[in-house]
Amino acid sequence: MPRRIDIELFIVHPTLEPTDISTALGLDAHFGHRVGEPRKTPKGTLLQGNYHDTRWRHCVRCSLVDQWYAAEVTRFVDRLEPHKTFFADLKSTGGTAQVIIQFFGDGYLGDELPVATLAKLVDLELALAIECFTDPQS
Repeated sequence: MPRRIDIELFIVHPTLEPTDISTALGLDAHFGHRVGEPRKTPKGTLLQGNYHDTRWRHCVRCSLVDQWYAAEVTRFVDRLEPHKTFFADLKSTGGTAQVIIQFFGDGYLGDELPVATLAKLVDLELALAIECFTDPQS
């Protein structure tokens, strides 16, 4: 059975437009909302209030045939490396960015991220987050 992981770039900023983030990075948002927009549930039901910040998320789904995932993370981070100036500007204007690895409960996954990949994350000022779902996700 294939094992799935998502590797995501998640950005939070007090004022940026989601379309500006997509344009700067050349990546589509799989989820996003703009500061000041009305709040809503993932299914579109309106909630009280407006969003206090912009949130933008790009996701890559990876299907693995074994336990190893580090190469996929390294490829993802390598694609972000040309945007170092964007990430520095993002941080200097009050934003944050992180690479998230999501494990979906599809079986055993274990690997080691190379030091070079971790160094690139630090150089890009990107945090690393890990999310684990104990029950298989659809």
